Amino acid sequence: MNTTNVGTSSRTPFKHWLFNAHLGQMIGATSTGKTPTNRAVKVFDLCAGDGLDTYGECSSSPSIIRKHMTSEIRGGYLESRVSHLYERESAAFNSLLEKHGDCPQMNLHHQDSREIDLSGLVSDRDSSFVYADPNNIDQLPITQKMVNDLTPLTLYLMTLGCNVAGLKRLSVEARLRWFQMIEMLTETVRGHHDVQLIWLNRDSSQWAYLACVPRKWSEATMEKSMMAGKKMWKDGVQGLTIKRDGMAAFKTIIRQLFLTKEENQNQ
Repeated sequence: MNTTNVGTSSRTPFKHWLFNAHLGQMIGATSTGKTPTNRAVKVFDLCAGDGLDTYGECSSSPSIIRKHMTSEIRGGYLESRVSHLYERESAAFNSLLEKHGDCPQMNLHHQDSREIDLSGLVSDRDSSFVYADPNNIDQLPITQKMVNDLTPLTLYLMTLGCNVAGLKRLSVEARLRWFQMIEMLTETVRGHHDVQLIWLNRDSSQWAYLACVPRKWSEATMEKSMMAGKKMWKDGVQGLTIKRDGMAAFKTIIRQLFLTKEENQNQ
């Protein structure tokens, strides 16, 4: 199995744009005091990596988190901003610690994020965000317990596929693990949320992203993502949402992304 680091792919800038935009919108909305959340922001990066900014300033998830943890916010509504970043590989964690260990709002954990208990770290009314960007299928961090622990106000962004040699070169059994994760995350979409699927056009590796957003933001957020994707990926991006386009359309695209034409026809 190819385990090349996806953090240095040409697809990476759009991924970081998505994370920065979604996280920034959540924190900005929370700071107004007009959302159902309380005054606490909690951010979880399940695959933090080494924290190196390969494409310049703020071009890694830890740097994006740091920016949003420490930036000045007007109004005084927020009482706390705290993040938890997980990295299981020692060399990557040491690099992460060297770069971001001085930030008190960033809790760095040398740990496999599949072992964490979210229920002990976040309350039902916290404004919480979960980010998962694994390098390969063996680092897939989402478990059924973690999904069960997601609070009613938790938003998320997940990278799907992330095999730079080409997703469909993986075995069917390996790809089924992606299906299982997507099913766990989408089988109980709350009424006030929408789930977006965004994919890169004509991408040999077929990268895609799964995002949970407030339903009232979904259309505007998707429009901005399409515009950014057009600028940042040579062939642009496409997207759909469960609430707007329906679960049947959603599942059709998932099958196209994860299965070969022959496998799809045999379903």
